[in-house]
Amino acid sequence: MPKVLVNSTNPCLIIYLLDQSSSMTAPFGHLNISKAEALANAVNETISEIIQRCSAGFEIKNRFELSILGYGGDNMVHSAWEGNLHGKWVVPVRTVLENCISSTENMLKWISPKAQGNTPMAKAFENAKRICSDWINWGNHFNCHPPIILNITDGEATDGQYGNQNIWNEINQIKSLHTSHGSVNIFNIHISSLAQDRILFPDNNFDLQGKYEKFLFYISSPLDESQISNARSMGYNVNSGSKGYIFNGNGSDLIKFLNVGSILI
Repeated sequence: MPKVLVNSTNPCLIIYLLDQSSSMTAPFGHLNISKAEALANAVNETISEIIQRCSAGFEIKNRFELSILGYGGDNMVHSAWEGNLHGKWVVPVRTVLENCISSTENMLKWISPKAQGNTPMAKAFENAKRICSDWINWGNHFNCHPPIILNITDGEATDGQYGNQNIWNEINQIKSLHTSHGSVNIFNIHISSLAQDRILFPDNNFDLQGKYEKFLFYISSPLDESQISNARSMGYNVNSGSKGYIFNGNGSDLIKFLNVGSILI
């Protein structure tokens, strides 16, 4: 698929799915922070990067529309925006900039760390499916870049049922949604307690050890030709079997993840 122009007329929808369950209180890899803190920091950093890429002088172009869904608590999925954006589902990037919950010299923030209750990942993907479907069918969005779902989790769902069948069902329905430029992309970022090296864009030949790593890898979308070309230009060793999956990635990796997705212009 050739690179799709993303602009104010043809924006791209990015949906963050954030695991906010109690297991996210565990440490993140070898760092002295929790998984919940690592997740919040990474999302705030990537949103800031997206806003910078939409800057044209003093003007912010609405090239992207963002959705943040948190899943945790009492098996609930909710809009994870805080402050003035609380309860919003899809927000244009200019409105996002105008409504951060805090601002320092080093970072803007829209979400804070949360970790409580179960991990209703199937429900999270179900909600993402509905948002993608409604967005694609509204206005001229059928002619836009396909929506991108970024699921950030430690990997263990509590509503997946045997073999995570419930999640597989939602994933298959999501991947059937498409714009004129291709199917919805599902990328997964696995935040682990294991102090292991980061894994970026593995293929089927990569020996993933844990069952959660393998599951998130299998449900991830493969990189298309444009994404592979972009990844190679950034120095990544990828091939036609590489998937949109990273293990123990940090905020910088997430930004590179979006760059490899060929959408930040």
